Amino acid sequence: MSAPVFIPIEGERVVAQAAESVISNYRFAQFDRGSNTTVSVPLHIIKEYKLTPRSAMFKVVNGIINVIGALPQREELRGALGLGEFEHLNAGDQRKLCEVCGVPFVHPDHPYNRWTSTGYHRRFSRHFYQTFAWLRGESVFTYWPDAFILTNYRLYIFDDRKKKMYMFPLHMVETFEARKNRLKIKATSGEFDIRGKVPRQDHLVQMWQQRGWDDLAKDYLDWLIRPFNYINPRHPLSQYTYSDSASVATQIAQETKEEAQVSSAQAGAAGTVFVKPIIKNRCDHCNAPMSWESIDWTGPDQYACPSCGNTHRVDYVRM
Repeated sequence: MSAPVFIPIEGERVVAQAAESVISNYRFAQFDRGSNTTVSVPLHIIKEYKLTPRSAMFKVVNGIINVIGALPQREELRGALGLGEFEHLNAGDQRKLCEVCGVPFVHPDHPYNRWTSTGYHRRFSRHFYQTFAWLRGESVFTYWPDAFILTNYRLYIFDDRKKKMYMFPLHMVETFEARKNRLKIKATSGEFDIRGKVPRQDHLVQMWQQRGWDDLAKDYLDWLIRPFNYINPRHPLSQYTYSDSASVATQIAQETKEEAQVSSAQAGAAGTVFVKPIIKNRCDHCNAPMSWESIDWTGPDQYACPSCGNTHRVDYVRM
């Protein structure tokens, strides 16, 4: 047992304190027995959390934070979040708080950054968070330790049979079937049959239909399979400037009553989803006829009119 390391910043005050935890009006600090370190979580990056007397899971803006130890009561953390004093922090104060807490500062103007890798993680999750880059707007939807991480942009999964890890950008997925401990995926790069813990079918459908990657510039789609040390030298974050006094919108944290991890064997895991791509018969801009043979492809699911060059997006219909 160890007391958490806590260094307050200007304007920060302690709301609740115990042997292994400190809750302030800006953050939550906890000694994590899983990693034997102090985990400090800024309240403004928390999107969803689950808190029990012995463990906690925080879904934050840029990752997942797991903590094991003697956790505080739910009412104490709920009260600090209810104060909402962190909502008045500007970009400079938020950045200072993140640096003190040891988590990457994510600004809306940044197209990518580091994942949050603090807290207790299995080797599989730690490899993902420390190797790959977080992309703007990306968030973890569900995961299973040492098996898979499903975000609204991609699926990172380990094949128990081949002892191999795969990365599937969801915009490249055409069909998929998740049944018990088996996942079949047909993507633009080939067909794959993965064995082990896999995401639920309804979760895959939800992320695929949500099409979160539509908000990404097509130049960034390649970053989904690139490591951070490949992206950063070519597109350094220093070129994206911002004002320290600018206001930054904060997340509204929600307390979940569901399990932090889900099993693919639960209800709704079976079934196959087949989709059919559809293009428009005529251009909306010049009314010229279009066909599969005449269109020009400008992206993974974007095409241009052969007459005027106006771009359109492919529509997908479930079969």
